[in-house]
Amino acid sequence: MRKVLLLFVVLLLSSCMLRPVYVPPSAYSLTSALRLAQNGYALIFLEEIDGYGPIVKKGLVASYIRGDSSYLLYGFKFLGESPKDYWKKVAKQYGTWNSRTYIDLPNSGLYSVAKEGKYVVAWWRDVWLFVVESSSNAEKFANELMDVFARIGGASRW
Repeated sequence: MRKVLLLFVVLLLSSCMLRPVYVPPSAYSLTSALRLAQNGYALIFLEEIDGYGPIVKKGLVASYIRGDSSYLLYGFKFLGESPKDYWKKVAKQYGTWNSRTYIDLPNSGLYSVAKEGKYVVAWWRDVWLFVVESSSNAEKFANELMDVFARIGGASRW
């Protein structure tokens, strides 16, 4: 019991992102999923992309601003293959040893890192993979987006 309590205190003090992973229902289109982030954020553009870093796959990127912070939200929907493999490539690109959060479970994953003035949060579940990049707090944006996914009845699991 002491070890569990000690682990909880360490995680709390380390300011890592520890929460259940939420994604939209799989019936949603990728465009609809990326537009859900408009809860207090202004959508600047939404464009089709051919990948993100080590991910070579068709997807979308949306740019959002709120105040003087800007965010890039990358989204990918996988049919017939697992998004976990691609999520691991993102984590490998930025490194797992210097990550703020690295939760790798059989049915979901959450990763966040602050590196060279850039904050990155990546999470996957079901058929979805999302990556948020920002020069400010990407974790806050990702948390708010996952809260929206939870309210619309999206899939959640640790």
